[in-house]
Amino acid sequence: MPSLYPKRAFEDVTDIRERTGASWGHKWAFNRLYESVEYKAEDYGITVEQVGPEHTSRRCSQCGFTDPDNYDGEAFECLKCEYENHADYNGAKNIGLRYLRRNQTGGDGGAPLGVQLNGGTASVNGGYL
Repeated sequence: MPSLYPKRAFEDVTDIRERTGASWGHKWAFNRLYESVEYKAEDYGITVEQVGPEHTSRRCSQCGFTDPDNYDGEAFECLKCEYENHADYNGAKNIGLRYLRRNQTGGDGGAPLGVQLNGGTASVNGGYL
């Protein structure tokens, strides 16, 4: 049965140890999670892709303003539009938006319509349903 959401986007975990200082065990865990999801998703006709993580924690998923002071630990608050949310959730929204925008002119018949998030669906224009 075809999935309503045939693609999933993950942060690209390549070189995460070097980027974050994570131990070998943490790097293994990130890679293992991605590989497990990718493997299981195939059974349901879902493809899984990795998306570059640059500035996804610093960028406001509502207005696009990017600043290192937008987040502090687990809290995200945009200095420009004052949008507030959990920093990881804001980053996940940015990963989804980056995936959508990257594939807007893809050669596989067009862009996906949205990216499903725990609290809704992100659309190509940055809106949420």
